[in-house]
Amino acid sequence: MKLINEHDLPREAIPTQWLNEVAVWDALLQRMPMTAMIRNLGKMTSIGLVEPFSEAAKLIVRKLGDETVLKRGRIHPLAVLMAEKVYAQGKGDKGGLIWKPVPKIIDALDAAFYATFQNVEPSGKPVLLALDVSGSMGCGSVAGPCLTPREASAAMALVTAATEEEYQVMGFSNRFRPLNISPRMRLDDGVKRISDLPFEATDCALPMIWAREHKLNVSGFITYTDSETWAGNIHPAQVLRQYRSEFVGDAKAVVVGMTSNGFTLADPIDRGMLDVVGFDTTVPAVIANFVRE
Repeated sequence: MKLINEHDLPREAIPTQWLNEVAVWDALLQRMPMTAMIRNLGKMTSIGLVEPFSEAAKLIVRKLGDETVLKRGRIHPLAVLMAEKVYAQGKGDKGGLIWKPVPKIIDALDAAFYATFQNVEPSGKPVLLALDVSGSMGCGSVAGPCLTPREASAAMALVTAATEEEYQVMGFSNRFRPLNISPRMRLDDGVKRISDLPFEATDCALPMIWAREHKLNVSGFITYTDSETWAGNIHPAQVLRQYRSEFVGDAKAVVVGMTSNGFTLADPIDRGMLDVVGFDTTVPAVIANFVRE
């Protein structure tokens, strides 16, 4: 512990045989960066350092509630959401680690999810966010087994609504409709908003078709789907080219296949189209940079 305190050693510098010692983790926690802290909540709880009324639990709740600390850590809301989901389930995604979650920490993670919206750098461009609302979005998992494509897409919709000045969130399958998602909405409400809607097949060309029909100037079309492929009368790449010729010449399109089945919708020679296969905490920044540049 003396070496940890004197040299600010990270967990990675500690020999494996000492990583089940409460005193070691207590020393690490005092200066642990935010990202490392939320990744190790389960471990610290499983060994008994983090318990109801413990000083460690109080410190973690205090850090998660400090917006300055959250901003300095530059942690993305999605990373906090994933940490909350994993911690609340009481077991790790891999291995045999189990723990009894501390309710106050779950509540603090939930609040931190919304507080970290301030960490997201917007694209600064008019964006149309299209969420696949077909029934299959409630199945499967992304970024670990505890987050469905529907939950992840709803989370990204809230982040977009809270950070972009010009945005529109729409739901689609074989039809297209506004979802009226507000930055003041809670995640559970956002998930409900996109659940149990009367939609069927998936047509990923609808965002561009809708913008073209309504004569809207959109710089970025961002589609979240679970890899149910295009099912319309015109390919998304084709309708995007038509939209560019009539409205925004450098409009870009991103299709996020949150659970991949090997499909592709982007034209590989079109530098303004991007296919994203899978989904993790690095994806939102990649998308924002692609639309912004």
